[in-house]
Amino acid sequence: MLRLLGFFDDFGHSGVVAAGPLAAQVQASGESDEAEIVEYLDVGHRLTHFMEAGVDVLTGEAHRHTSGCSSLVTDGMWVWRADFAHYLEVHHVPLPGDFVARVRGLGHQMPDLVGADFAPVFDEVVLGFGWTHVGPWDAESVLRPPPRAVLTRAEFVSRARRERPAGPWGKAPRKPRLNR
Repeated sequence: MLRLLGFFDDFGHSGVVAAGPLAAQVQASGESDEAEIVEYLDVGHRLTHFMEAGVDVLTGEAHRHTSGCSSLVTDGMWVWRADFAHYLEVHHVPLPGDFVARVRGLGHQMPDLVGADFAPVFDEVVLGFGWTHVGPWDAESVLRPPPRAVLTRAEFVSRARRERPAGPWGKAPRKPRLNR
């Protein structure tokens, strides 16, 4: 059975799924290996891709997971929103001991989850969230995804605040015309 991680009332989930209000979960600091856990969350296997954009529900600011923030991600045992890594990194929300033990037991490395392993996880999520319009997953159609790089919070902030190059709209100034 899949376990849910980081589904808060602020995201519009029902009381059965939600872990309470996010503001009540904020802490001054997190786990000693929080950076490695954030990386683990960042490279999880995408179960769904939602195209909406969202901001941090506490600060109202955009963050590196703004695009597709409510997409669902898994490691085969736990399911979380794509933006949960942001809330862990910035607000240090508490983590269940079972989850932390699993991540540490795996050496902070995301396990493979392809083909026949992925299909039952997807089907369980579909049933758990009541998405009756989605049929069962065909295990033979799942391909191994290529590794992907994810920006760190510092990289995202530096890119978001980068100054525009010289000239209007980033274009270099025009060369003067010769008068003949």
